[in-house]
Parts: sequence; structure tokens; C-alpha cells
Amino acid sequence: MADIISIETGAGPAGRLSAGRLRFCVFIAIAAFMIAGPAAEQVFGVQSPWLRSWTMFSAIGLGVIDASFEIRQPDGALVPLDRFAMLDAPRNGKLKWIQNPEELASVIKRLCTAAGQGSDIRVRARLATRDGWQIIHTDAENACAD
Repeated sequence: MADIISIETGAGPAGRLSAGRLRFCVFIAIAAFMIAGPAAEQVFGVQSPWLRSWTMFSAIGLGVIDASFEIRQPDGALVPLDRFAMLDAPRNGKLKWIQNPEELASVIKRLCTAAGQGSDIRVRARLATRDGWQIIHTDAENACAD
């Protein structure tokens, strides 16, 4: 009896991709497109309607004010001022987020009143805008002198 040995390589015609390789190539192309779109604008400054840009946060936090307060001690040293302790307010209340310049002015007025006549409170405040931080109050002068 004769044994028949069949050698099957499973290779298709030359120049054709198998289904698995085709899926892999399509996956790589899509992944490269997803990465290249945001990178093209953020890294290289290229703007195109064909490449999607990516912004992590587009509106959250806009208009919020980041403020820090310092008070001058009798010896002339400026020390950080805790607005919550000075105004006896809860840390999770309205003083936590200063939403606009009018609220900042109100907080400054309340702090000056609580600190007393002739107090020297310095305020550094900046407003979050789409173009970055906008300085709205510097610590160059006494905020209670107004």
C-alpha cells in the first residue's frame, strides 16, 4: 500500500493579502488617523477639515476665578489668608467657587470688613478664558485701600 502525502502550503496567489492581514492593515490605518488628527494640530499647528482636532476641556471652568489672599502682619510680613476661616464660612459653600469679578469684589469687601480698619490685604486673582488666564487683580496694592 502506498502512502499519499499531500503538501498544502495554504498560500494564496502572489500579491494578495489574507483577510487577517487586511484587517490588521485597516486597524493600523484607522489608529494612525485617530492619533495623527489631534497631534497634527497640537504638535505641528496644522489645521485641516480632514483631521479632527482634540480639546480635553472646551468650556468647563471658563469664567471661574482663581484667587489667593494675603494679609500684612504688624511686623510687615505678608502671610496667606484663609478666607474661609476669616469669614467663618464652610469650605464647601459659596466662597469655594468665585464665579465672576463682582463676587470677587464682594469677597474682598467682606474680608476687609472682617480684618478691620487699616488692614492690608493683597489679592492675586486670574480669570479662566479660552485664551488662557487673564489677570484681573494683582497684589501690587492694598485691596482694602479702595
